[in-house]
Amino acid sequence: MINVRLLPMAVRDLDEVIDVESHSHESTWTKGNFIDSLNAGYWAYCLRRLADDNEDSDELMAYCVLLPGVNELELLNITVDPSYRKKGYAQRVLGIMEDLASSRSMESIFLEVRVGNKPAIQLYKKLGYEQVGLRKDYYPLTSGGREDAIVMKKSLIKS
Repeated sequence: MINVRLLPMAVRDLDEVIDVESHSHESTWTKGNFIDSLNAGYWAYCLRRLADDNEDSDELMAYCVLLPGVNELELLNITVDPSYRKKGYAQRVLGIMEDLASSRSMESIFLEVRVGNKPAIQLYKKLGYEQVGLRKDYYPLTSGGREDAIVMKKSLIKS
């Protein structure tokens, strides 16, 4: 079992974050986007594989950026390094994020996802997120076009 830890993202993490971002998305966040998010007080975390006795340092596996509101949380970016995908790490980060939001008495989590990102949509639905809207032409494409975003919500209120 890999030993992992979720740690607050810091400016020193951003070169690694940008490297993973560039291998993961068609239109990427810039280093400036991440710096602005950190400076604005958004919640940002890195999931790291901790070094063992045979390694010099830990390794970035995933990260997320969250915008806290009064009673809701918006997931702005969640990315898993391609070499760690389909191993449950996105679900693990989302679970921790949901626990964090619940502990702060937040009632719901919102996110946008590309209509073409079927694996992410499938995961979100599995975890209880429901489609609540559609944003037309939300994401830019490298081809010059635009792609719609599905708006999803998960209620954290126990009924």
